[in-house]
Amino acid sequence: MGVYTVVVVWAFLAIGALGWALFVVLDAFGATQTASAWVQAIGSISAVFTAMYVANKQARESAQALRRRDDVAMKLVCRVATRAAEVSSLLFSNFGQMQSGDTDFNTEILTTVEEQLLVLRGINPIEMPRPDMVEPFLKIRGALEQSIIFAQMLSRKEVVDHMRCATVFSINSQVIHNAATELLAMDLT
Repeated sequence: MGVYTVVVVWAFLAIGALGWALFVVLDAFGATQTASAWVQAIGSISAVFTAMYVANKQARESAQALRRRDDVAMKLVCRVATRAAEVSSLLFSNFGQMQSGDTDFNTEILTTVEEQLLVLRGINPIEMPRPDMVEPFLKIRGALEQSIIFAQMLSRKEVVDHMRCATVFSINSQVIHNAATELLAMDLT
């Protein structure tokens, strides 16, 4: 039992005892007709105050649970954004080796990037704790999706404009890093 519950129970018992004492006093003076009305009035008032207290406590607990949920969501989005920035840098820094045609290496890089994209897709932007988080989050997801497409083309040994791939990786890496930094700044505020 919580402290508040004990206090409420004791308050209820005290009010009941006061009501009974009031009834005894009024009965001693022969005013039993109005005594029951007084006891009902006091009981009604205490019931209203008790209902207000319970509703207020529930509202505070609900608001606290919502704040905790938003904090967890904020931390999650920031971690995912940071990881996306790392993966994007990995893709850009290994551009030269991806051109070599080492299928095992390319598969490993693509798997890492695609796993991160799946994590990003698993987060619903509508459920972000703050509306201003949606745009940077979608920038990260869009840039990573585009990078994957270019990485897949590069790894298939198709005729690809290598300079364009490098440019896309570079620009997307910057976009993802900037968006991740923006989200991390929101977490600090």
